[in-house]
Amino acid sequence: MTRMKLVGVLMAGLALAACGGDDDGGDDGSTGGGDPDGKQLGSLTAADSEALCQDLAASATVTKEDLCEVAGAYSALGGADCEATTAECMSQPEQPSEGVECSTEGFTGCTATVAEYKACITAQVNTLKAISCTMPPDTSGEQPAACAPVNDKCPEVLGAGTGGEGS
Repeated sequence: MTRMKLVGVLMAGLALAACGGDDDGGDDGSTGGGDPDGKQLGSLTAADSEALCQDLAASATVTKEDLCEVAGAYSALGGADCEATTAECMSQPEQPSEGVECSTEGFTGCTATVAEYKACITAQVNTLKAISCTMPPDTSGEQPAACAPVNDKCPEVLGAGTGGEGS
């Protein structure tokens, strides 16, 4: 049960982080167009952010198999059998997914671009998908290198700024 909670927390973090980082070309009213990927997160309207959230969440799919492999790999860190935990997870019925509400709280004043945010979320999803019984998770707490620009410019977007001051 505890390992499934850990996976749930990991996925909730990814899902929340995935919300709001991609742009379908919505106009923020400040320019007559331009490259959506070049827009700063802080300049997006609520409607733009919601559309971007939905688009990025759709492209950042994580399967039940991915989640079960993560559960198995994390359980192995505690001494459990990774493959048995993965198989047990896969045998469980699919849980209906809870709707994820997109949060753009950290976007206010954020100077990271949509492209930087998209690169970070893609790297996070790819890192998660790479976890398996043969490729254990990195427990260092470090985010992928692609997230450095977002963390540097507005750490609160990815939750790295706990207790810190944002610019």
